[in-house]
This record gives sequence, C-alpha cells and structure tokens, in this order.
Amino acid sequence: MERPREIYAEWLRIIAAFTVVFQHTVTSAWYVVPVDTSAFFQLNFLNSLVRYGVGIFIMISGAFMLSPKYPHTPHKILTRNLPRILMLLVFWVVTYGVIGEFLDGGTTTKDLLKTPILLFTHPQPHLWFLYTLAGLYALTPAMRVFTANASRRMVLYVIALFFTFGLALPTINHLLLKLAHFQLYKNIGIQGCTTFAGFYLTGFYIAHFGIGKTGRRILYGAALISWFIAFYFSTYFSILRDEPNEFFFGNFRPMTFLVAVAIFCFFREKLRDKMTTNRHILNISKCMLGVYLVHPLLIKCFYGLDFSLLDYSPLITAPITAIVIFAIAFITVYLFRMIPGVKKIL
Repeated sequence: MERPREIYAEWLRIIAAFTVVFQHTVTSAWYVVPVDTSAFFQLNFLNSLVRYGVGIFIMISGAFMLSPKYPHTPHKILTRNLPRILMLLVFWVVTYGVIGEFLDGGTTTKDLLKTPILLFTHPQPHLWFLYTLAGLYALTPAMRVFTANASRRMVLYVIALFFTFGLALPTINHLLLKLAHFQLYKNIGIQGCTTFAGFYLTGFYIAHFGIGKTGRRILYGAALISWFIAFYFSTYFSILRDEPNEFFFGNFRPMTFLVAVAIFCFFREKLRDKMTTNRHILNISKCMLGVYLVHPLLIKCFYGLDFSLLDYSPLITAPITAIVIFAIAFITVYLFRMIPGVKKIL
C-alpha cells in the first residue's frame, strides 16, 4: 500500500508540470510571431499566466528536503538523492544528444560517442532544471543545518534579502535603464542573492511556518498586481523593440516569484495536514518529472506534423494543444514506468 503523502504537494506537482508544458507550447510560437499582431497579444497574455511552474517545483523540493520532519540525512542526500538526479541528467542529456544527431544527419559512431560532451557544452535547454536541482541537493545538508536552528524571523529575513536584492532591485534597475536611461550603482546589490536557493527556502518556510490570513491576503494582492505590471511592460517593450520581450517573465522576477508563492501558499493552506493514499493521484504525480523531461519531443512532433497554433485564435489552439501534449506525455511516461528499471530514468 502506498505510504500516505501530503496531498497539497501532489496537486502542486501536477499543476507545475502542466504549466511548464503550457509555457513551452505557447513560447514555441510566441518567439516567432510578429509583435504587432493580435496573435502575439494573445500568446503574450497566455505566456504571462504560466511562468511559475519551475518555481513551484523547486519550492516543493525545499518544503520536504529542508524540513526537520523528514529524515534527509547528509548521507542519504549525497548517496541517494543527488546520484539519482545526476543519473537522470546524464541519461537525458545523452538521449537528447543522440536524437539531435540523428535529426541533423549525424549517425556515425563518432557523432554518437561525442554526445556525453554535451553535459558540459550544450545540453537540451529544458534540462537546465536538473543541473539546478543537483546544485540545490548538494547545498541541502548545509541548508538543513540553518533551517533546523533558525527562527521564523531569521528564515523570513533571508527570503527578504533574496526578494529585495535578487529579484526586485534588478527589475527596478532594468526599468530605470529603459525608461529613464539611468542605472543604479552596481555595488548597491548584494552579489549572490539571485539564486534558486531563495525559492527552495521559501517552500520550506511556507510548509513549516505557514502564512497568516492577513499575510496571505497581502500576498495574493501583490501577486495579482505584479502579474499585471509584468504583462503590461512585457507587451510595451515588445512593441517598442519590435521583438518579444521575456525579461519580466524570467524566473528571477518579482511577478514569477510572487505568483508561484501565492499558488503554493493557497494549496498548502486549503489542503493543510491532509494526507492521501489515492493511487490515481499518486500515480499521476509520480509521472510529472517524466512529463517535464519528454514533453519537448512532443512539441517537436507537433510542428513536424505541420500543425500550428496560429491557424485559429491562439487563445483556443494553445490551451488545447498544451492539454493534448500533456496527456500524451503522461500516458507515455506512465506506460514506460511499468517496465522494470525504467522508473529510475522517468
């Protein structure tokens, strides 16, 4: 029988995986469509709605890897968790490298043997997440010493530093440069604050300490306002420069962080202390990393079959396409995971 799991995390994992698929589906057309068209405006709107998936993935990891409730000893992290991520990284970098060589016509033994070099040079873009997760796992033993001994205020203090100097200040500086042609002195910022460890620690904070009712209301309001600001400026600068502007949708921007935190907090609060052994939910959740890993192949197939998001309104075609790709990816991963030994790579 399945070990009971915290249901909020299972639902968040599913939502995060779907939003990543949705984002990549949208941006596959967003980068190339002319910015002065209705299609671009629709795609830009959809793009702005689904930028928080990776942030939620990392916060889920932080909620469990840093929590004193779960016995993640340094030995376990360094001999089990970290090696598993590294194994996934090597397998999928090489796999995508081999596929890329075949698509480019390189089928000689020499072409295939050089694919492991891609680990250090040019891996498939979405695999950056595995590199980040490996780094966070390597940091986890030291971070657990902090979370085991730090007060609520001290954890919040570190998160505030991350938000102020890692997210808000670079964004303000970018706006000042573009709108007022003025740039802040570079040493005002604290170097090293822009790191996914901020998301990691935030996941722990919400799961371990929670956020009060008033704090949640402020958070939800800030997330909504920051989304509107990011969508407005992304649209404005895209039209101004005549090219898609993704700066305000980046992982280290206030909007992305605040929306991810708001969604994480909402599910954590609504489903707090609720456990589940529902095999359907757990089976879907367990496939989500695999969905993340394989979905770019399906997006390539979508365009390989001469489909397009622009044949009709993207507000209709993009969501439908994302749902279909997500469903096919899930079914594929679910079936492959039934094969003995395949779970280790999915």
